[in-house]
Amino acid sequence: MLIKLKGKDKYETLENYAILFVFVGGVVLSAGIGLTVLSTKGVSAIFAMLGSFIAFMATVALISIWLIKEFRSG
Repeated sequence: MLIKLKGKDKYETLENYAILFVFVGGVVLSAGIGLTVLSTKGVSAIFAMLGSFIAFMATVALISIWLIKEFRSG
């Protein structure tokens, strides 16, 4: 595997996975938007909605992880 996702502790590992899912969501969203050139219905709309949902949920998870890390360290 090219990417090392394992961090120093469990919070850093979760942070790395959340960042990965933000990028995956962005790629799926971009693919869905790109497929709208062919058709504005069906698979392209589903890909766009799924990608935005994945990116949003990963961003919420990432912010939550950062808050938990901040409260645990302080």
